[in-house]
Amino acid sequence: MPKWSKKSLLIVLVLIFLAVIAACSSKEQTDEEKLTELFKDSIANSVKNTESTSEVEPPTVESKLREISNFITMDIWNEGFVNISSYTSRGTDALGQTMDMDFTMERLGKSMEKKAEYDTYMQGLDPKYDDFKLVWTKLSNEIDTLYSKLKEDKPSANDENYEFDTGLFAQYQGAFKNDVMDLNP
Repeated sequence: MPKWSKKSLLIVLVLIFLAVIAACSSKEQTDEEKLTELFKDSIANSVKNTESTSEVEPPTVESKLREISNFITMDIWNEGFVNISSYTSRGTDALGQTMDMDFTMERLGKSMEKKAEYDTYMQGLDPKYDDFKLVWTKLSNEIDTLYSKLKEDKPSANDENYEFDTGLFAQYQGAFKNDVMDLNP
């Protein structure tokens, strides 16, 4: 049975109430008042029951792996490495916009903290996910290598001599993403 959000449940109840009111419009005012009170009680009980019985289901391994893959794409690559690579070669982010390297590094540092949590999660996976763990280990190590390089030698705009090779990262990220996409939901 599908889970109903509080908002969806409330909309359905309001529609039912309006239909009942329309059907009862020929009755006396007191009947409408009684029906309104009954409806209010019904909504209050439904919301109360929804709140007490709705549980947040723990994520599945598959959904967690998708979350991790999206995190790598969005937080590490899109907001970090691709912009830094562009900054060193063109002096702008990947979209040609002005870029604050200190801010980018600060945000990437926060992402690295989150990555550490994902490292722990991946290490704890069941042996049936060993292929994912193997690819993750390569990807995670390459992320650590690139981030260490950035911390040790902060890049400058338009620095043609700055070496920031993301080739291995892209290879491992692509493999991880493809493996995750091949999972059944």
